[in-house]
Amino acid sequence: MSFIRVRPTHRPALAVSALALVAAATPAVAAGHPDAAPAAKHHSQRLVVRGDATVVKGPCDAGVCLELTAGRFRGTPLGDGAYTGSVKLRLADAFPNGEGGACAPLKGRIVLGAGTADRLELAVSGDSCQDGAGPLEAASFTGLARFTVKRGTGRYARATGSGQATLTEDAGNHHRMTLVGRIAG
Repeated sequence: MSFIRVRPTHRPALAVSALALVAAATPAVAAGHPDAAPAAKHHSQRLVVRGDATVVKGPCDAGVCLELTAGRFRGTPLGDGAYTGSVKLRLADAFPNGEGGACAPLKGRIVLGAGTADRLELAVSGDSCQDGAGPLEAASFTGLARFTVKRGTGRYARATGSGQATLTEDAGNHHRMTLVGRIAG
């Protein structure tokens, strides 16, 4: 009868060490996984804001510049307050609205919390279209745009976010806005 000599190995110890390394690395790997819960990210929440302002029109390099003055907003999670804004309509790039009127690209900014230490500056970009046809001076307009948080101050200093903006202006130069999106920070 022959004896097989078995040499002691460190395989069980190596397996235990490997399992320990895998267990230690799992939280780090999971943190980088898209389905993992963010560790230090700020909670994102819905942003819904409505506001009313007066429009003051003037010429500018872009074509027509609109200043939003005496604005008041209300919404969640920001509460209520004052807002201002400026919007440039690029008349050189105007296009038909399909009803005998005109549309033009728009670009600008809106500042929520104007005049306070807690301000949120939004960049807006999209298109504004005349409602129907007729003289532009007597027309109302509807603008659809995207907004992006550009910067904030005070409690909004670390804010990020984006969403959709509906901007309307009646023939009496009354401006209305609705912002719907998400904000974090």
